[in-house]
This record gives sequence, C-alpha cells and structure tokens, in this order.
Amino acid sequence: MNWLQKFDKSFEEVILGVLLVGMSIILMLQILMRAIVGHSLTWAEELARYFYVWSVFLSIGCTIRVGNILRVDLLLNMLPQGLRKIMEILLDVLSVVLYSFLAYASISVVQKVQTGGQTSPAMEVPMYLVYLIVPVGFALASLRSVQKIYFKITNKKVDTEKNPAESA
Repeated sequence: MNWLQKFDKSFEEVILGVLLVGMSIILMLQILMRAIVGHSLTWAEELARYFYVWSVFLSIGCTIRVGNILRVDLLLNMLPQGLRKIMEILLDVLSVVLYSFLAYASISVVQKVQTGGQTSPAMEVPMYLVYLIVPVGFALASLRSVQKIYFKITNKKVDTEKNPAESA
C-alpha cells in the first residue's frame, strides 16, 4: 500500500483519535485539578470544546468515506438495483454541491471573524482558527463525496478495514 492510500485510509481517523485523546486528557486534568487542588484551569474546558467542534466537522468526511453517514434510504431500497445506483449517484452529486456551497459560504464568515480580530476568552486564541474547521470540514466532505461517486461509478470498494499487518 503506497503512502497516498495510507493517507486516504486514515487521515481523518488519526486526527479524530488525537482530538479524542486530547479532550479526554484535558477534561481528566480539569477534574483532578478541581478535586485535588480545588481550583479549575481557565483554559481546559474551552480547549476541549474547540477540540470537540473540530472533531464534529472532521467526522463528516470520515463518515462519508466509510459509508456510515446518517440518511434515510427506505425509498432507495425499494427501487430496482440499476435505478437505485443512479439515484444514489444523483444524491451524492447533490451532496457535493451542498458541501461545496457550505464550504464556500463559510469562508466569508472566517474572513469576517479574522478581520474582527476576536480572540477566545480564556486562551486568547484568534477565533478565526477555531472557525477555520467549518470550510475545511465541508471541503473534505465534498472531496469524500466526489470520491464516493467515483467508487460507485467504477464499482470499486472503499477500503475501510485495517490491514492486520499494520496493526501489529
């Protein structure tokens, strides 16, 4: 497996794992500080919240890639196989358009926040860095939707399982 395939297979999962571990460590540290020292960290809950927001937007592309995105497909399942595939591709094209529009529209929001110079209350991080995940997440979702269309048209399977040799 070449590096591009490895990157494609685990890009979101690695970042989501780091964010989850980071949230867990930060919140556990916050609990210990309150319980043992009696004082809380001013920045801990804010940083954990930002990690959570980032994980939400990154998970959109991840769920599209592995095919776990929430959708109601009762009517699709009632269609004949050929028509179902066409309808799924059309819905995926619609998803690409929607995610691309949301990515494009959110860029102006990030620019306005950057121009405003707003910083976070506890950590004083520029807020545009927090908001930057919105266009990145939707762009990644759009890219993963295009990838999904490609796999459907070419009848290729998405490789979602880990190689046993990689996990050892």
